[in-house]
Amino acid sequence: MDGVGPVRVVLRGLFVACAACGGRGLFHHWWKMREACPTCGLVFTRSQGYWMGAVGVNSMMSGFVLLVTIVISFLLAMPDPSWQPILIPSVIVGFGAPLFLDPMTRTFWTSMVALGRPPGVEGHQSP
Repeated sequence: MDGVGPVRVVLRGLFVACAACGGRGLFHHWWKMREACPTCGLVFTRSQGYWMGAVGVNSMMSGFVLLVTIVISFLLAMPDPSWQPILIPSVIVGFGAPLFLDPMTRTFWTSMVALGRPPGVEGHQSP
């Protein structure tokens, strides 16, 4: 990586940028990530099962967003909450959040792995 601190590396991941260089354009389209960063050549899939961590992060983030949606829906439906104002937004968010968060969780996972195993050690190719 280019000598930046861990907070900046994590922020790069959260804002869908390369953990090593901060470059953009990591996705062909929403769900299809490039094999390597077009700017610095960081290889994203280092081994078989690499994206299982991103799936776990996506599940946790989606669950948190769903929980917040349920709580806010419940509070807005007070004082007499019925099931419809809580269920409808919860179902929409429950199905939509994992799809929407997929690119962010992939780059976030890549940044977490880059902190543990820096790109110069393994999985980094010359541009």
